[in-house]
Amino acid sequence: MSARIAVVEDEAEIRSLIVEELEDEGYEVASAINGQEGLELVQSFKPQLVLSDITMPVLDGYGMLQGLRELKAFHSTPVVFLSALADRRHIIAGKKMGVDDYVTKPIDFELLLATVEARLREVERMTKEKEEQMVKLYNSFMCKPEHEQRVKPALVVVQEWLDIDAVETVLKKLGVPFIVHHRGSQLDTYLREKAYSMLIMSQNTNDQSAPLSIKKSELFDDQKMPFFLLIEDSKAAQDMSYWDKFTRVISLDRATEEDIHEVISPHV
Repeated sequence: MSARIAVVEDEAEIRSLIVEELEDEGYEVASAINGQEGLELVQSFKPQLVLSDITMPVLDGYGMLQGLRELKAFHSTPVVFLSALADRRHIIAGKKMGVDDYVTKPIDFELLLATVEARLREVERMTKEKEEQMVKLYNSFMCKPEHEQRVKPALVVVQEWLDIDAVETVLKKLGVPFIVHHRGSQLDTYLREKAYSMLIMSQNTNDQSAPLSIKKSELFDDQKMPFFLLIEDSKAAQDMSYWDKFTRVISLDRATEEDIHEVISPHV
């Protein structure tokens, strides 16, 4: 699955050139013409990286960056500013607000692509580190004496940006520890552990969709634990042919914390 990049630029010619260059490199690209549209695009497109101009109508790059950092699901999404305003004052202002890098105009596309690759590698590294930390926590839990292992952990396989606060809150209230992963392609590896109390999986993961993960898995049908599918938007759900593989489907756009508790608690 290619990385998704959002381009926010009000000048049509520059925007078109950037999009074309990125698509030629195999990236999935979507664009917006100002910071306000950029914020809306990020929430619907869920990019791994944002390239944004600074000086734009309606909402400038700084305003968009501030709005992005206030969104919990996207507060760590890397942002690279594209601007002729590359003097020290503007760079310091951007850094204080959390911008990750700058590429000056006129754009050197070789430098732009190198910057994009470097930032995406950093995203991948941080994702792996998070997963390794979760595995360490899991191993630490499993090394406890048997009398301390009251509940096996839940396996949570979800796309990294997905807001699962309500699910995590319910699991904590139920006293169920949980391990979070973001790669559906590793589903067999996770299931082979056979040490989880349940699987909670989102419709899409960082690298592939739930249907593809299930199709490729050799162990999914052999598991006895309950499976829960998380749907971000019930109205946008299309392929439902695989839903019968799951014990229950939870629509995050409609389910309250109490609803989620009611679904999960009988299986603890």
